[in-house]
Amino acid sequence: MAKEVCVKSKNKVVPFDQNGQFYYKKARKYMESNNYINALSFYRKAVEKDPENLEYRLDLAEVFTEMGYYEESNLILFSVLQKDESRADCYFCLGCNFLGLQEYEKAHECFERYIHMEPDGIYSDEVRELLDILESHEFYIDGGTDVLNPAKEKLYRMANKGKDFLDAGDYKNAIQCLETVVMKDPSLIFAKNNLALAYFCVGNLDKAIDTCNEVLKTYPQNIHANCNIAIFLHEKGCIEESERHIETVIGMQLNDPEEIHKIAVTLCELKKHREANNLLRRLLLFKPYDVKILHYIAVSYFNIQKFNEALRYWNKIDKIVPNNTISSFYKRLTRAIMMKEREFSEIPYHFQVPYEEGIYRIKKINDLLKLPEKALKERWETGDELMALLGWGLGLNDISVKKAILNVIASFGDHKAENFLREFLLKKSVEDELKKEALALLKQMNAAEPYIAYMNNNIVEIRVDILERISAGELPRIFYSVVEVATQKMKNRYKEGYELTIREIWEKFVRAALTKKLPRIRKAEAWAAALELYYCIKSNIEIDKRALAEYYGVAYSTLLNNCKYISYVILEDKYKKYNLY
Repeated sequence: MAKEVCVKSKNKVVPFDQNGQFYYKKARKYMESNNYINALSFYRKAVEKDPENLEYRLDLAEVFTEMGYYEESNLILFSVLQKDESRADCYFCLGCNFLGLQEYEKAHECFERYIHMEPDGIYSDEVRELLDILESHEFYIDGGTDVLNPAKEKLYRMANKGKDFLDAGDYKNAIQCLETVVMKDPSLIFAKNNLALAYFCVGNLDKAIDTCNEVLKTYPQNIHANCNIAIFLHEKGCIEESERHIETVIGMQLNDPEEIHKIAVTLCELKKHREANNLLRRLLLFKPYDVKILHYIAVSYFNIQKFNEALRYWNKIDKIVPNNTISSFYKRLTRAIMMKEREFSEIPYHFQVPYEEGIYRIKKINDLLKLPEKALKERWETGDELMALLGWGLGLNDISVKKAILNVIASFGDHKAENFLREFLLKKSVEDELKKEALALLKQMNAAEPYIAYMNNNIVEIRVDILERISAGELPRIFYSVVEVATQKMKNRYKEGYELTIREIWEKFVRAALTKKLPRIRKAEAWAAALELYYCIKSNIEIDKRALAEYYGVAYSTLLNNCKYISYVILEDKYKKYNLY
């Protein structure tokens, strides 16, 4: 009898499946109490239930902005603009995000676009104030910190390029760049500190220590030099000397989050877990939603065997970045140790799974890619596990693996795959080469144009249809020749990525000129030279215009006139439709 009652009651259970409005209301309540992590979870759920509701998406973008995740917010805003390009409020939000990213020229363009669309809009007064501030600070727009000293500005750019090489693991080019900077201006201490790190990374320990000592001789309280040399000396086995430098920085009164971050990371490297934990929790007051800081705190708790605290921070990461597979791995590991299923040993701080787990995952990806097409597609459609694993694979350093993963995702050919690739194009940290691959795959999928991408440090709108029209004979072939001449003549004279930008500029110009007046091109070199000049102007690259005209074999006046026409047509088009260049 009892069994029958149980069966009947089970049959009466109604599945709990609420609509988007239910989750949206809950999200709003969490937002009102500044509980952004829970608000984020419920906004995501609302968008999942009602993906066409643009208001839900805009509120999701807002919570990302509040949490300091400006790029993630921009991804959503661009997706909204692709569905409804008349949303002026998106440009206001984009402008605010670009301010947060310190990309002032892009912020300026977005605010100008907002005013153009809604001169009396609800944000118009605020936008005008922001534009006044941006325009009153010349370096915001020009991108220079010392506009009165071009030589110094050039060195700053080279030093930053050296830092980019260092971050990318290209230590040889980093050293070459930074040595040049330091030789020309030894007063650039940040360049010396980065040079010391580059020496350390190639195993030149003595040179790294000597470079640090040069800095400390003049600036004994320099935090970066003290932290760097502490690690170098510890590596060399000079433990007491290393400790003295650590004591120097720990004893300082600090309020700058970047300096606190540097010391905290150094303590992590030296396995001073308790001291690192104290500083990291202090750093969290400045950056409460930074995933890497949350992970570092979790690892520090794990390494001092406070497992429940570690789990609490990894759970926060899961809410901010669901299906990230890294925090989920360490949560499983922690629970296994707590259940005495595995022995405890310290783990590194790097936000990545251990080497052995990485090898296992690569093998798993390879095995999955060997599955029959139907079985693989079922895995893709029935859950997020495969997507999470492939997303992890895209974080590896092997570009061939990344390309293979992108091709697999594109092969599914559904809305989920298209959205993944579109978002991939807007990730600032992704190499341009991979974005070219994603663009080609989107075109193969017949995904609607335009494609919006973050390439060569610019937000660009890309259409493939212009080149198709040339191929189909609707436009003279010489329009294609202009691009080919320019990219060939610019080869080995500009940094990587110039070719794609040149093609985008020319495509944008031709598309806009089709509605205005297409130029009659008799000599491809005349327009190729103008294209290179326009590229240099937009990229703040100094160039001798007369030498450029001579290089292409064209008249100086023709070069200037053609460049002016390109600029005029693109600028006019900018106010007709969405474009951020």
